Order: sequence, then C-alpha cells, then structure tokens
Amino acid sequence: MSFVKPSPRAAVTTIFLLNGTLLGTWGARIPAIQDRLDTGPGGVAIALAALAAGALIAMPVAGRIVSRRGSTNVVRVAVAALGLMLVLPAAMPSLALLTLSTFALGLANGSLDVSMNVQGVEVERAAGRAIFSSMHAAFSAGGLVGAGLAALAVVADVGPVVQFAVVGVLGAAIGEWMARSLIPDAAPPETHEASASPAATSGGRWALRGLAFCCLFCEGAAMDWSAVHLRAIGAGAALAALAYGAFSVAMATGRLGGDWLNAQMGPVTLARRGGALAGVAMAVSLLVGEPAVGLLAYILVGAGLSVITPMVFRAAATGGDAGPALAAVTSTGYLGLLSGPPIIGAVASLTSVPTALTLMIVAAALVVAGAGALAPTKTTNKTPEVA
Repeated sequence: MSFVKPSPRAAVTTIFLLNGTLLGTWGARIPAIQDRLDTGPGGVAIALAALAAGALIAMPVAGRIVSRRGSTNVVRVAVAALGLMLVLPAAMPSLALLTLSTFALGLANGSLDVSMNVQGVEVERAAGRAIFSSMHAAFSAGGLVGAGLAALAVVADVGPVVQFAVVGVLGAAIGEWMARSLIPDAAPPETHEASASPAATSGGRWALRGLAFCCLFCEGAAMDWSAVHLRAIGAGAALAALAYGAFSVAMATGRLGGDWLNAQMGPVTLARRGGALAGVAMAVSLLVGEPAVGLLAYILVGAGLSVITPMVFRAAATGGDAGPALAAVTSTGYLGLLSGPPIIGAVASLTSVPTALTLMIVAAALVVAGAGALAPTKTTNKTPEVA
C-alpha cells in the first residue's frame, strides 16, 4: 500500500503541527506525572528547567549542522527523536531520571525548532509567496490538539505512559513520512541585487534577537500569569481559566491571517501595529482593572503578537547562513519565553501582579520601536568581473 506524497508545504506544515501536538501532550500531563512521582512544584521546575536547558544547548549546534548538512536531514532525525523521546518522561521512576529525560526531550525539540523553521523558509522561498506564518499557526493549533488529546486520555482513564507512547510513536512515524517530501536548502546566491535579511549583519541579527526576546517574553508572561492576573482583579476561577486558552486561540487565528496581512502592510508596519495593539490592550486592562476587559486584553495581545515572531524568524533565516542565524534568534527568543514568568513573579512579589505586568507593556513598546529591523536591506553583492 502506497501513500500519496504530500507537497513540501503540506509536509513542513504538518511537522509544525506535530511539534506543537507533542509539546502540548507533554505539558497537559505534567500534573499526572507530578502526582505519580509525588514531587512538589520545585521538582517540576527542575524538570522544566532541564527541558529548557536541552533546547538552548541544541539550538546553536543544530544551526551549525543545518548549515553543513541541510535542514531536511536535521528535521528528519529531530522529529523522530522528539516523538520517541516523549515516551521517556512518563515512564521515569524518579525525579532524577525525569530530569534526564526532559533534558533529552529538550535536545530533540531545540533541534527540530531550528531546522523546521529553516525548512519552512525554504519552502516559502520555493513557493514565491508568503506562507510562513500559516506554519506557525499550525504549531499553535498543535498545542491545542495536544491538550485536547490529553483531556480525552484523562476522561478515558488512560495513563501518561500509554498516551505518550501512542502519540509519540505516531508522531515519529508521521514525521518521517512528511520529511520525505521536504526540499533541499538553497545555497545563497553569490551575485545578486536583491532584498537581504537584516540577519546578514551583526547589528541586524542583534536587533532581531531583541524583537524575538520581547515577543516571547510577553507570550511566556501570558502563559503563566494571565489566569493569576484575572483572579487578582476579581475574576472567578472559570473566567480566569479561559484567559490563556483565549490568548492561544487568538495567536493561532492571527497567524492564519498573518501572511495576507504581511503582504498588505509589509513586515515593519505590521509589527508596529501588532506591538501597539498588544501594548495598548494591556495598558487599558491594567488601568480599568475589570475581569472582562482583562480577558479581552489577552485576546488582543495574542492577536497583536501572533504575526511578529514568524516574521522575525523569517528574517533571520533569509539570506546568508540561515542555520546559525536562526539558531541565534530562536535561542534568544526562548530565553525571553523562559525568563518572562519568573521576572514577572519577582516583581509581583515586591509590588502586585498588575504592576508587574506593566513589563509586558514595556516589551510591546520595544517591539514597536525595534520593528524597523524587519525592513529588508538592499544589497549589491556582485562577483568581480574577470579581466
């Protein structure tokens, strides 16, 4: 029996979806794993820190391998590894082994993160039109799929080991199938007069890293503090629980339309307006202090920021040595995602949760100020004439 070969776009979009699904599956079952090991929040924090450390270590290494071997080869190995590694955390009998397993999971995820984004830009380049944001929409949707599968498993009384094994093995198999339809990385042209990425220069790369950090700082803050914020301003438990889900849906929906908006406005204008929408929404929410306004604010923050991160990653992976450039930007963005929640928590412990969340407004303002880094720079790299 033979399967229909998917198009490169369908293949890489499916891999983005798989990545989100595998991570969403893991995240939604953390409480069950915590209960089985009888460990407190500190133990969970150690395991999550190991996952983050694995990803941060893998990203620059994967970038260099992508540069030498191509993104297709790295995606093929990384997506299979992520699916198979998913089984380990659910089966570990101790916190120490759980930490080792999440570190391995982080290595696979960091490798896939860099390589699939480089491949996504290659597929977009081959298509000749903007389609990269829709791939990130698939990743966001995958997170919701993973959480939904976890909820079904809980209702059906299926333990994490069985669930992770089924989802992980299926994910690895589907990923391997999809990877066969990916395309080779194009070599950067030696002679051209064209639009080049800001990542071609050191200053441009640092500017993109700053944008990635600020966007993902806000995303991390919304992930861990949106429900706490709504409870702090008087929301009931049910309404507060909706906050991050609404934020996530807005992110996925915004990314579905991100390519069209990018074509209409251009990356700089779109980033400025998206950052402004996020910042103003949070400012109004903090000033008004009403739960319903707060929920609407997280929807608008998600919509505003949703289109920016894909544009930053696209700029990093376009022109020059895509693997290392994208690895540098994604690593910095990941630091923002990880550092946002604890920084918000530290400030909140000294002041209040609403006061601490003003840092999201600052980050959004920095996005508006730095959006010019997304402007393509005209380059003239002509091969010298032979006498």
